[in-house]
Amino acid sequence: MGSAAVFALLATCGSPAPKGSGGGAGAGVAGANGAAGGKVGSTGAAGASDAGVDVPVGGGTAGTSSGGSAGSMASAGAVGTSTAGNDGGATIQAASVVTQHNDLGRTGLNPNETILSPTNVDATHFGKKFAQPVDGWIYAQPLLVPQVAIPNMGTHDVVYVATENNSVYAFDANTKQPALWHVSFLAAGVTAVPAPDTNETTIAPEVGITGTPVIDLASSTLYVVSETKTTAGPAYAYHLHALDLATGAEKLGGPVVITGGVAGTAPDAVGGTVTLSPLHGGQRAGLALFGGVLYIPFAGHGDRFQYWHGWVFGYDATTLAQKFVYCSTPDANEGAIWQSGAGVAVDATGSMYVETGNGSFDGMSGGRDLAMSVIKLSTAGKLVDWFAPYNAVALSAADVDLGSAGPMLLPDQAGAHPHLMIGTGKPGYLYLLDRDQMGHFNAGGDTQIVQKVVVHVNSDQDSVGVFATPVYFNGRVYVSAVQDGIKAFSLTAGALSATPVSQTSRTFANQTHLSVSSNGTSGGIVWTMLADGFQPTHAAVLYAFDASDLTKELYDSTQAPAMRDAAGPSSKFLVPTVANGHVYVATQTELDVYGEL
Repeated sequence: MGSAAVFALLATCGSPAPKGSGGGAGAGVAGANGAAGGKVGSTGAAGASDAGVDVPVGGGTAGTSSGGSAGSMASAGAVGTSTAGNDGGATIQAASVVTQHNDLGRTGLNPNETILSPTNVDATHFGKKFAQPVDGWIYAQPLLVPQVAIPNMGTHDVVYVATENNSVYAFDANTKQPALWHVSFLAAGVTAVPAPDTNETTIAPEVGITGTPVIDLASSTLYVVSETKTTAGPAYAYHLHALDLATGAEKLGGPVVITGGVAGTAPDAVGGTVTLSPLHGGQRAGLALFGGVLYIPFAGHGDRFQYWHGWVFGYDATTLAQKFVYCSTPDANEGAIWQSGAGVAVDATGSMYVETGNGSFDGMSGGRDLAMSVIKLSTAGKLVDWFAPYNAVALSAADVDLGSAGPMLLPDQAGAHPHLMIGTGKPGYLYLLDRDQMGHFNAGGDTQIVQKVVVHVNSDQDSVGVFATPVYFNGRVYVSAVQDGIKAFSLTAGALSATPVSQTSRTFANQTHLSVSSNGTSGGIVWTMLADGFQPTHAAVLYAFDASDLTKELYDSTQAPAMRDAAGPSSKFLVPTVANGHVYVATQTELDVYGEL
């Protein structure tokens, strides 16, 4: 791992395709029929692997002219670029965004943004270009692939959007036009799950597709998990779908029902087995793909049911056969993998990292129940290592979840701890952890870990702290907390600065989810969305700050006269997707597309 080990995977595509009759295994897919395939990046050269930026864990091959692998099946992923025309006709190196927060390290970085920079992102030159209506709330991050060949419609840069109404849309990424294709997993007697069925209050008004899908460029496949209700019964189910990027058609014999359990003595165990509940197990954290295996995390539905657990399911990306099941609290309760929608982090060896929320924790006495922990799992879904704060039990009792944000892996560092990661959450700290020796538990304080840095301390409030995975760019870690500003901490030789080296003058009362774009090591912009999901009538607001000096607010979508740039109403987990001169913003009712005016 080093400067050539880059995670970011970014792109563009688009244009409408007719609906077909093809549905999969009772899923009622109204997808377009057509030839499987469609080469990705068919006109592009193999992309530069790092654009001069030292970004964490990677090592996969860059996308080639036939679509390439982008490392998504065999490595943590490398930046793949292809030559594509933007809407002004100029030739650009198009980037692909194929996973939540841009890469498997979850750094949130696109280091190949050659169009947007601090010199042109302002209300005069930048703003909302168009919107694409959708049929339900969007919680998943939009994904992009450039130069997708759509049957009978030519080649497009495509942005893929999934909704809580169990729809997936493929839109042209550069211009407003009808959807290239749209598939729905609904059918006669099959609906998304009404939120009241689950007692859910944080996902509204229905539960369908919440976790961000993942794309494999080599096979031109989008993997997505839906939750449905069959009204006769009723019966509830999670399905794993494999969709063709060019047509939306089901592939690989999908969809398959996600079900399974582990041996345990938890209070909801039956016959010594704890099983995922299709009604009360919530799939909200982003999917990951590494080494031909899909990693699918689960939580609960808003702490509203008597029992829930944290889960990671592994499925073969080619056969959709189940590979493993991991449960965070097999002998107790709770410990969900919430992460505010953040994806499972994966390093170059395929080891995966997740954070768990409030619940039972007995790791200090050798138990298996690891709520309030940062957990490392092997490629076979076996527990390898973990860390929990010294006050995990007290924090859990106050609902101050460690797992309100996801883990982020850092670039290799000089010194005694070359392989570092950051865990964070409602406690309001950055926990800097050695991935090779995470530290487990120390009742006397968190002195066994590499470093613990204050962001915005919180010990007793459920709705305060860090609810968004940090981002990394150019030797800095950027993080936002509720009722706080965005702060940057420097990272030098494996150590974070004890205090911020830069921070915004603006503070945010609610969750703000970050992305960062740059052209190599220059032109850095920190983007964020004010995700006011508990105030659903409020418009989402897009902000841009100069990454070198966070006091410089470059733009926000309320600045232009007559609400020119107003986004749709806010949902939650709103990570801006920044690629190829555009910013894609998900809302309750539409996909909003921003760019140069």
